[in-house]
Amino acid sequence: MKVKVLNMEDYYAQIEFKDVNYSFVNSVRRSLVSMVPCLALHEIDFHMGSLGSYVDEESGDEKEYESISAMFNEIIAHRLGMLPIPTDKKTVEAFGESVDDDSKQPDIMYSLHKQGPCTVYSGDLEPVNGDDSLIIPEANVPIVKLAEGQAILVYAKAKMGVASKHTKWQCAVAPRFYQAPTITVSSGKGSKAVLNAVGKDKFTKKGSNHVITNPVDAHQALKDLEKLWNDEDAQKAMTVTTKTDHFIFEFETNGAMKADLALQQALKAFDTHCNEFAAGFNSAA
Repeated sequence: MKVKVLNMEDYYAQIEFKDVNYSFVNSVRRSLVSMVPCLALHEIDFHMGSLGSYVDEESGDEKEYESISAMFNEIIAHRLGMLPIPTDKKTVEAFGESVDDDSKQPDIMYSLHKQGPCTVYSGDLEPVNGDDSLIIPEANVPIVKLAEGQAILVYAKAKMGVASKHTKWQCAVAPRFYQAPTITVSSGKGSKAVLNAVGKDKFTKKGSNHVITNPVDAHQALKDLEKLWNDEDAQKAMTVTTKTDHFIFEFETNGAMKADLALQQALKAFDTHCNEFAAGFNSAA
């Protein structure tokens, strides 16, 4: 197996796999989706009752804020639970192996206190200990709208988990892969349309043909050529081949975890899973 990192950004990764089969790459995808441990809000505590007072602008009377909104608390709790909670390498190393042990969970608390009229956003959720590294990366996710006299006070605890238990612990977004394509354009009636649609400079001249062998460039070229699907001459002028042991794999994260850490944890979980399966198989044989 040969692996090459084509692009590694904070929340996006593109990897090239060679000399592997479809099942292996798909297993990496499934591991990213369901087996990477990360933080998510798990225990949500709503304060019920009065939350201070305010002066009504129309009547001038002093009134109390009520801990109420247009949504049930269960819906708000679900929205809070789906927010990405920053998870770094130290947290994963310290608590990643204890996702099923509540006694070994990190002590990470968040608070949320807003008074209407206003819209409550994810950025209003603040880490109790003041650690800036725990601030929600997506600050503009709307949670609930509060009318005048309405307020919300919430304390929430983050817990490590994996997405096989609940999707709120899924940090990888849309992991996907495709077989590496090669596009060959022969001289002919429709070749000019193909070259113009992609850009002649993207091709390499090989004899009388024009070829794109770079799998990423070829994949993008195929997207550009979608508008020629009904052009019979263009279809006859080009040939697309793929390799069954060569794949381009890419994914994003939701901001809870850096892409390189998510990939490392997915491969680690995959390796552990395979070893456990092999040990169980050998003991049963």
